[in-house]
This record gives sequence, C-alpha cells and structure tokens, in this order.
Amino acid sequence: MKKLIRKIGAVPHLFSKLIVLWCILFGSAACAYAMRILSCTGHDPAALLGVILAFVGGELLMLCLRKILSEKPTKKEETV
Repeated sequence: MKKLIRKIGAVPHLFSKLIVLWCILFGSAACAYAMRILSCTGHDPAALLGVILAFVGGELLMLCLRKILSEKPTKKEETV
C-alpha cells in the first residue's frame, strides 16, 4: 500500500489531470442524458445542457487560471 501511495504521489500535476478527466466524463454524461431527454420527451434540453456545460467550462477555466497564476517565472522570462 505504501508503494502505491508513493507512486501516486510521484505523478506530476495529478490533481489537474483528475479534474480534466472528471470534466470530460461529466460533460459527456450530461450530453448523453440530454439526448435521452430529447428522444423520450421531445423537449429541447438546451437550457439544462448549457448550464451543465457552463459549470464544467468554469471548472476548467479556474484550473487553467490556477496553473497560469501559480507558475513562477524562469530566469529567461525575467530577463526579457
């Protein structure tokens, strides 16, 4: 068990990778569910799908901003 914890701890940017994977899976599941609503009821689920995908997009945007703002400039970038 300790080996597994060390392997998981050694993966760079694991949190970011998991969040991106979650967003892709959740967005895909929401699209599939919206298609099911459309096929069963005939009602357009565009509003529901828009809200869900906006939430997922916001999560990815916050993750991107977190990554961009937390990076420290390198020596090459400081001299430019």
